[in-house]
Amino acid sequence: MRPRPVLGLVAAQSLAYMGTRLAMIALPWFVLQTTGSPAHMGVVTAVEMGAYGVARLLGGPVMDRIGHRTVGVWADAVAALALLGVPLLHTADLLSFPVLLVLVLLVGLSTGPAEAAKVSLTPFAAEASGTPVERVAGLTGTVERLSSTVGPVVAGAIVAAAGVVPAFLLNAGLMLGASLVLLLLVPRERPGVDDREDPEAGAGYLERLRTGWTAVWGDVPLRVVAAVLLVTNVIDMTVMAVILPVWVDAGGHGPETVGFIAGVMGATAIAGSALAAWVGHRLPRVAVFVTALLITGAPRLLVLTLDVPLWTVLVVWGVSGFGSGFLNPILSVVILERLPRHVVGRGMSMMGALTRLGIPLGTPVLGALVGLVGAAPVLVASAAVYLLVASVPVHRRIRAGIRRPSPEDTDGDGTPGEGEDPGNDEGPAGPPRVGRAG
Repeated sequence: MRPRPVLGLVAAQSLAYMGTRLAMIALPWFVLQTTGSPAHMGVVTAVEMGAYGVARLLGGPVMDRIGHRTVGVWADAVAALALLGVPLLHTADLLSFPVLLVLVLLVGLSTGPAEAAKVSLTPFAAEASGTPVERVAGLTGTVERLSSTVGPVVAGAIVAAAGVVPAFLLNAGLMLGASLVLLLLVPRERPGVDDREDPEAGAGYLERLRTGWTAVWGDVPLRVVAAVLLVTNVIDMTVMAVILPVWVDAGGHGPETVGFIAGVMGATAIAGSALAAWVGHRLPRVAVFVTALLITGAPRLLVLTLDVPLWTVLVVWGVSGFGSGFLNPILSVVILERLPRHVVGRGMSMMGALTRLGIPLGTPVLGALVGLVGAAPVLVASAAVYLLVASVPVHRRIRAGIRRPSPEDTDGDGTPGEGEDPGNDEGPAGPPRVGRAG
C-alpha cells in the first residue's frame, strides 16, 4: 500500500472544507458589519452560490477532458487569490460593494469545480494507493461531516478573536494549502484511459452534458428530490447567511455564537448519520425521510421567532440536526440506485448543482423581505413551506421511487430488473443502474 495519494486527498479536502466553513461565517459577518443590510447579505450569498451551482453544473465534461486533479489545483488557487483580495482591498479602502461581488463571484466559480474535482478523485486515489475505494470514500465523508461540525465553531471563534480581515487571510491560506497538497501528493489521473469501457467514447461536451441532464431530469423521483432540496436549500442558506447572524447580533452576541449554533447542529447530525448507518437499512425509508424533514425544518425556524434563551435555541437546533443526519444517507442511496452506471459522476454533480441553483434567486428575495418585514414573518412562512415539502414523498408515485427496491424488483446482480422503474415516466428502464446499497 502507498498511502500518500489517500492522505493527500484527505488533507486537501480538510483544508478546503475548513476554508469554506471559515468563509461561511466571515463573509456574511463582514457584509453585515460593513453595510448593515440583510438585503446585501442575501445578494452576496446569491452571487456566490449561483456561481458555485452553474460552475458545478457545467464543469463535469471539462473535468473529464483535462483531468480532475488539474481542475482541483487551479480552482483552489483561484479561490485563494479571490479571498485574498477582500482584506487587501478593504485595508486600502478600495473595496466597494460591486468589487466585493466580483470577488465573491470568482470564489463561487472556483469552489464549485474544486469540490467536485476532489470528490471525483476518490477512485483514482484509491487505485494509486492500493486502498479499497469504500475506505477512501469513508475517510472523505468523515472529513466533510467533521468540518461541518467543528468548522463553524472554530471559524466563529477566529472571527470573534481576530476579526474578519485576518480571517480572510487565513481563509486564503487554507485554500492555497489545499491546492499545493493536491498538486504535490495526489498523482495525476489519466482521463480517457478507460474509454473502451465508456458507451459515450468519442462524444462531445454537449452530448455528454445532455446525457447527464437526461439521466437526472428524465427520472421523476430524482426530479422531485432535486426540487425538494432546491426549496429547502434556499431556506436553509437564507437562515444561515442572513437571519441567524441578524438574530445573533440583535441578541447582543458575537460571531462565535453563529458558529456555535451551527456546530451544535452539525454534531447532532453526525450522531443521526451514525445511527442511520447502523440501523437505517432496517427502517422504512419513506417514513424516516418524512419524519426527518418534519424534525429538521419547522422547529428550527420557529424557535428563532420566540423570545427564548440561547440554550433553548441550541436544544432545538440540536434535535433538528439529529433529524437531518438521516436525510443525506437516504438521498444518496436513492440517487445512486436510480442513475445509470456510466453517468453516476455527472448525475451526482448535476444533482448537487440543481439543488443550489435556487439560492441566487431565493436568498436575495428572502433577505430583502427580512429587511422590509422583519425576520419573524419570513421564518413562519418558511416553516410552512418546509411542512408542505415534507408531504411530497407521501405521494404514491414518489413513494414508489424512494422506497427500497424489493428482491423481485432486481436482477440477480442487485440492479433493477428490466422495466422495473415505477418512478420513471420515460418508459422501460434504461441502462443498467447502480446496485442498491442496503
